[in-house]
Amino acid sequence: MCSSMQEIVKHKRSITVFTIVMLLYIPSILSANYNIISETIPQKDTLLQVNDSLQKLLIDSSALSAKELRAIAKEKKFVEKQQKKEKRDSAKGARDTLRWSEPRILNTYIIPDSLKYKRLITWSHDSRFNNIRMLNPDTTFNENFQVYPFMKNDVGATYLGISGSAAQTHNYFKRERLDLFEPFEPYLVYSNTKESVPFYNTKTPYTEMAFWGTLFANRDKEESNLKIMHTQNLSPSFNLNFTYKRFGAAGLLPREATDNRTVTMTANYLGKRYILHGGYIFQGIKREENGGVLDDKMVIDTTTEDSKDLEYRLKEADNNLKRNTLFLTHSYGIPVRWSKNDTLAYGEGTMTYFGHSFEYSTYTKKYTDNIDQTDSAGRALYNNMFLFSPTSTFDSLRVSSLENKAFIRIQPWAKDAVISKLDGGIGHQLMTIYNFRPEFYTQGRSQQSHNNIFLYFGALGRFRNYMEWDANARYDLSGYYSGNLSADGRIRFSLYPVEDGIHLTAAVRIDNRTPGWLGNNYYSNHYMWDNEFSNITETKLEGSLEIPKYKLSIFAGYAIINNPVYYGIQGLAAQHPDIVTIMSAYIQKNFKFGFLHLDNRVLFQMSSNKEVIPLPEISANLKYYMQFELVKNVLTAQLGADVSFNTPWFAPAYSPALGLFHNQNDRQIGNYPYIDAFVNLQWKRASIFVKYLNAAQGWPDGDYFSAHHYIRPQTALKIGIHWPFYVK
Repeated sequence: MCSSMQEIVKHKRSITVFTIVMLLYIPSILSANYNIISETIPQKDTLLQVNDSLQKLLIDSSALSAKELRAIAKEKKFVEKQQKKEKRDSAKGARDTLRWSEPRILNTYIIPDSLKYKRLITWSHDSRFNNIRMLNPDTTFNENFQVYPFMKNDVGATYLGISGSAAQTHNYFKRERLDLFEPFEPYLVYSNTKESVPFYNTKTPYTEMAFWGTLFANRDKEESNLKIMHTQNLSPSFNLNFTYKRFGAAGLLPREATDNRTVTMTANYLGKRYILHGGYIFQGIKREENGGVLDDKMVIDTTTEDSKDLEYRLKEADNNLKRNTLFLTHSYGIPVRWSKNDTLAYGEGTMTYFGHSFEYSTYTKKYTDNIDQTDSAGRALYNNMFLFSPTSTFDSLRVSSLENKAFIRIQPWAKDAVISKLDGGIGHQLMTIYNFRPEFYTQGRSQQSHNNIFLYFGALGRFRNYMEWDANARYDLSGYYSGNLSADGRIRFSLYPVEDGIHLTAAVRIDNRTPGWLGNNYYSNHYMWDNEFSNITETKLEGSLEIPKYKLSIFAGYAIINNPVYYGIQGLAAQHPDIVTIMSAYIQKNFKFGFLHLDNRVLFQMSSNKEVIPLPEISANLKYYMQFELVKNVLTAQLGADVSFNTPWFAPAYSPALGLFHNQNDRQIGNYPYIDAFVNLQWKRASIFVKYLNAAQGWPDGDYFSAHHYIRPQTALKIGIHWPFYVK
């Protein structure tokens, strides 16, 4: 009997252990066979079955050991935990299903209704009153064909021959001014300011990746340009953006390697009442300076195979510039309702907006060189001027600006009324300048601070889609810019006898300003001046005509500048005590004859005093090509040539120590057609090109200079790819 009982207990333990093992494997077995079982038999809650079985084992536990009971209890606890997790996941899934099933519509007054449902929209903002200006992003092979930003914005430019180097557009009306820190003016074209940085709103995450460069060139001639951009919405109203851009090259000549990088991070919120634009911009430039070719004839009159063999002016010189900008502009709208039954949407009817704008920017520049006393070429570049050290230079500039503005906007009637906005604001800028002065030797280092207080005003309106206008004014009450006055106005008329309309715009700007601090006072190893320049008065009149259907754009401008400040032949700041006038006319017209395309951009300019403001009389960019589909709706190709040309003129020289362009009367540059042969492809969304640079090098001569003593790229193969894509 005892033996029989032992066998029964032993047999029962074996069954128990087998049951536990099977219960542990049931979920995985069911999971592996779910697809098969679900098609034939309705399934019950597996975890509940396991829990019930374990519960029965615990009740009938008289014949189990303590170790076996602990194992069963542990497994029961695990199953209960999984049951709770399953309930939480189920509830979360239900909530997510409801949330994602709701329409994700951008609900804001500031964006036109016609754009709210687009997958991607982009704009720039005006920090004065938190206005926005819609942009039209173009990611096709026509837009991405031009690598250098100044060639996208203008028909030509003076630059130092390689990507990322200092540049100045030929078109006077497109030159950016930065009185706060002039040495950064030549580099703004590669980056953005807070007024030009693009903001985005997208229904799905969007990314752009691009590379343009000379992949197959020798390392010492390599050029590489890179762009990475990603933007996505965290909600229908809130968007984040990250952009990284790098322009640079090793350089054709020795010691001209350039590395120009920009990092931009922005955020925007477009709500029913609250609008926010904010971000951070960093731009850093590292450049080896060689002062340019020693003898231009070695390029023009000879067939030098390797530009590295050319002699240059500076053997050891470097520039390092940095710019940091942190900004925020936000405003809140309060509707004025005349009755309780007023059902106007936010942004409609009478509104009052209160806003604030903040910006903190820092700019630095460090220039170093070593010029031996026997180096006649290097010393001649700076007119043998060595004020503090006979051989070594370390010049440093630093400026910071902390600016706050508060503004109010009144919308008397409606956002699309003839008078739709009346604006007013007050601002304060704390400007701090470190610029070496001789008294620092005895009094110690110090910096100048200016508290600039100003008032500003604005107004704008529109009449349906036929007319829109705006006007702005600013008056400086105190500080460095005390007494300055600027005003501008613009009106645009649109008619629609053809698709996309005909648009005529007229603008005027009057500016009475104090010259930048650099032109008034500067002390360094190679330059010194102490000026008291008079205010500059400038009036600009502009008009433009656009007919998108016929791909026609015409611009005309007239500028009157009284007391202009410029940098003369020796690089010294000077002021012309009279009036200089500038006339400008620009036309862009694209023709199509079957598969043959002729894209033309031509600029005409006249300066009344070329010794003060020199300009090329004619600059042109002609892109002639055949376009055809290789694979319908998949692959389109362009095959042709891109030509840039300008008439001879005294193109500016460049001073590495100043980091600025200045006038010269040594030699005229131009009358040379710079031709790039190319194949340009649009493959679905990706744009791809292959260019053979300077294909006609040596014809009619070798005068392919871009600035005084600086040459453009020699023959080389350049490849580019731009790939935009949405994350679904």
